[in-house]
Amino acid sequence: MSTPPREPPPGDEHPDAKEQAVEEPRCPRCGAPHDPLQEYCLECGLRLVPLPRERYVRTTFWSRESPVWLWLALGALLLVALAAGAIVALAATDDDEGAAGGVSSQTTTADGPLPTSTITIETITTPSTLTLPTSTMATTTTGSTTTTGSTTTNPDTIISWPSGKDGYTVVLRSTPTSQGRGPAEAAANDAIDAGLSQVGILNSSDYSSLNPGYYVTFSGVYDTQSQAASALPNARSKGFATAYVRRVAD
Repeated sequence: MSTPPREPPPGDEHPDAKEQAVEEPRCPRCGAPHDPLQEYCLECGLRLVPLPRERYVRTTFWSRESPVWLWLALGALLLVALAAGAIVALAATDDDEGAAGGVSSQTTTADGPLPTSTITIETITTPSTLTLPTSTMATTTTGSTTTTGSTTTNPDTIISWPSGKDGYTVVLRSTPTSQGRGPAEAAANDAIDAGLSQVGILNSSDYSSLNPGYYVTFSGVYDTQSQAASALPNARSKGFATAYVRRVAD
């Protein structure tokens, strides 16, 4: 009579059975088996052990492809552009101030700022009947003198303002008396060479209508402001761009 096989007692299982009971880890991408502590799959290269979360976030935050890096770069470029613009604006302002200072030092007036009425009168385009070309004066003069109203002058001579005359003139240049009379005479000779008539020099301290302390180079002795304003464009076209009309009175 045959004896039925007995079941092995607990703990007597074959060792190979235990190894088969433990499932080997496999790659989630390609399914290849790998060691439990293996970091990368030897078949497809997939990382099997994920990186710590903090390390991953920090690397992404400071990478070149990060939007934060891009905004920081744009902000730096903007700051450089603003600084360059400020430097250019400052340089332009200094140049303008320097140019303005140079003009003001050459066109110091005896009466302060130009009156508003002078700017309005400047638009008058009617040619002055008192300013004659050199050739015309040669045919209408007696000897070497030209008569304007009651004043007789030599066109090549620097005149003085008529005594007791209350009138208007075109101021060509104002020179501080501290610089001497030389610059005023040089301006007067330039005006005579340019063909301006009745060119003279006066001391502003002798007249109440002018600010004291200047040698004033002028052109023309006129009874009314409109007459002087009519001669103003001609004076400016002859090289005295800052000329203006001014009343002269004791």
